[in-house]
Amino acid sequence: MFFFLYRHLKLKMWFFILGWFFTVVTVLGNALVMYLIITRARLHVTTNWLVLSLALADLCVGLTYFPLLFISNFFRELPIDHTGLWFKLSHTFLYSSSTNLCALTADRFLAITMPLKYTVFMTERRLIISLATAWIAPLLLFTIPSIFTYSNNNASFTFISETFRVSVFQLIPSVLFVFVTGRLCLIAIDISQKESLLLAQIRFNFKPQQNAPTIKKQREKTASVKMIVLIILLFVLCHIGGNYRCFCFVFKLCVASENLKNVIHVLFIVNSAVNPLVYAVLKKDMKNELKRIALDRHCHR
Repeated sequence: MFFFLYRHLKLKMWFFILGWFFTVVTVLGNALVMYLIITRARLHVTTNWLVLSLALADLCVGLTYFPLLFISNFFRELPIDHTGLWFKLSHTFLYSSSTNLCALTADRFLAITMPLKYTVFMTERRLIISLATAWIAPLLLFTIPSIFTYSNNNASFTFISETFRVSVFQLIPSVLFVFVTGRLCLIAIDISQKESLLLAQIRFNFKPQQNAPTIKKQREKTASVKMIVLIILLFVLCHIGGNYRCFCFVFKLCVASENLKNVIHVLFIVNSAVNPLVYAVLKKDMKNELKRIALDRHCHR
């Protein structure tokens, strides 16, 4: 038995190494994002509360997804299929990450496409409703129904519930994200063209102080577009395999190999791990806070 377990773990060594590496990155990165937003008053703005909620969901993914999956390799009493506790718990947070990303994307899409209406529309009350919906929806639409799936004499309910789950939390967000990405890319091109015209006007008139604020706003909007586009693309790429596997599982038309399942597990963790890196590189206020921390430590030394 021990020899079989050793051989099994040895064959999956690459999976465990990558899984633990990206789990650590996920936990540390999202914990840092949460710490910055909570402790820095300059970061207490509408968008960052949505980022905080997404970081919390990704942190929960890091704490539950792979650690429980790793433990299940030593205890056969903890199944990793759709009937077990691991699937219900880890995917609750996985889908919470998806819904929080939807909320953040909707917020940034409105701010970029309708900046004047956005300031009036996004009140504190609507922000709270958006955050609450992002967390409650997975509980009501997935976690609670999943308790009653895969029981005796409920094959029809299981099929409907699983089809609904895959459609609402995986397929529909991916399709919508592709549409939003295309729209934001067009906006980014338009912003870039306007910025070029403004720069040309400044050089011609030799009055940079009059147009500098406008250019600054244009560049901030471009950075916001790049951040959302990159996060969406990473989400879609990391969930392609999961969508394929769910399609195979629900409709019984194909079979996902064991190696493919392991790759899908790693990609889910990667998706939660890369979001903090995107904030650090493309979100200006977050990047400035990280620079201040690094500068403070340097001066202290």
